[in-house]
Amino acid sequence: MFIIDHGVIAAEGTPDELKRRISGDVVTLRVAGGEHGTGTARKLLADQAIVREVSAADGAIKLTVEHGEQALPALLRVLDAAGVTLESINLSRPTLDDVFLTLTGRSLRDDSPVNHAAGPPAATGSDATAKE
Repeated sequence: MFIIDHGVIAAEGTPDELKRRISGDVVTLRVAGGEHGTGTARKLLADQAIVREVSAADGAIKLTVEHGEQALPALLRVLDAAGVTLESINLSRPTLDDVFLTLTGRSLRDDSPVNHAAGPPAATGSDATAKE
């Protein structure tokens, strides 16, 4: 697969390779215990080698990891061993649109044709595409 921006190949690889290149999978979790539980879990998980980045907002902890499906069991074991009660967990993977946005600074949709009922599309001078 190629990511082409303004006629220049910006990146090449399989979809999974491109997704891993720009960011990892995101594990979002909520734990019991309010701010104390969230702080404890955040510190425990930040110390794990499989975790690249940790952030917390609105009572949720977001972890960036390389291979989410492989990281989940290890993360759950760490929380369980520390007696932290998990309330919810979600695994999200980057999309090809995320890859394109990171590499070019624009969304694939930025160059999509406009609804013809609203008039002709504005000239953008861009030929941004993602092709397999």
